[in-house]
Amino acid sequence: MDESTTPYTLTREEHRPASETVAVFGPASLSNLGPGFDTLGLCIRGMGDVVDAWLVDTPGIQVLPGEGLVDASIPADPAKNTAARAAAVVLEQAGATEGLILRLRKGIPLGSGIGGSAASAVAGAWATNLLLGQPFSKAELVHAVLEGEGVASGSLHGDNVLPALFGGLVLTSPTDPADYRRVSLPRAMPLALVLPRIEILTQEARAILPDAVPFCHAVYNAADLAFMLDAFREGDWATVGRHMMRDRLVEPVRASLVPCYEAVRRAALEAGAWGCALTGSGPAMFAVVETPAQAAQVLAAMQAACRKTGVDADGFVTEADADGVRRA
Repeated sequence: MDESTTPYTLTREEHRPASETVAVFGPASLSNLGPGFDTLGLCIRGMGDVVDAWLVDTPGIQVLPGEGLVDASIPADPAKNTAARAAAVVLEQAGATEGLILRLRKGIPLGSGIGGSAASAVAGAWATNLLLGQPFSKAELVHAVLEGEGVASGSLHGDNVLPALFGGLVLTSPTDPADYRRVSLPRAMPLALVLPRIEILTQEARAILPDAVPFCHAVYNAADLAFMLDAFREGDWATVGRHMMRDRLVEPVRASLVPCYEAVRRAALEAGAWGCALTGSGPAMFAVVETPAQAAQVLAAMQAACRKTGVDADGFVTEADADGVRRA
């Protein structure tokens, strides 16, 4: 039997009673939302990662083989794993001397654009906090989750990880992601979300962005973001959708990476959506609608359009998640 087929055997320290184990759910999130590049993110229901964690006497963090949508590219090295890195910062912050075992149950496809690395990071941080007796509030874990997310993105970005931590809609500064504001939503926000079965890595999607943009486009984007934020506060999804589709800086460039982009967007609008856009670097696309019933109709149209281009797609009806990371 070679190494690849050898069953993994738990050590004595990895055998822990169920009462000493916590399971934490890190939710998926949408980011950018049109003109809000690196600035705006929304936590959503229905998909996420789960981290099982328990303390051990030996210092350090070990990442066990996971379950679910496991991929060979998910690193077991604690220094390169977003959940483990965020957990390590929490241990350091608490001055803890114990070690930690993590097992990741991956529910978010890699490279999908809905915050998979962020979901794992917040789940790892919150699980560690719970095991230590919850010495920190969510606000006090901002540094830890940003550090965890930074392992995947190469720099600190708050537009996925902060919504996944706090829930709801979050505005964050690209220059200082720890500078953030939560934006209250006055009513339910139904969404249709399509996940084309192609993978786009964030670092690659950043590499194609221009170093400079026309001044007028920057002005237009700033205005659209301002109008969109006010519409979010008012629960005016029609205005949100309209301004969400006016990004002139990032989405037009990244759309070239998603072969079904134009077909899916057109199908969403024809089916009655207020607006449709990429989330993050894609390929996931979401549509803002008025009711859950309408979301189901729009979703069917988006999936059918995607498949007509030769790209298979998963999808689901969802809504904004006000809770963020929590026990599974």
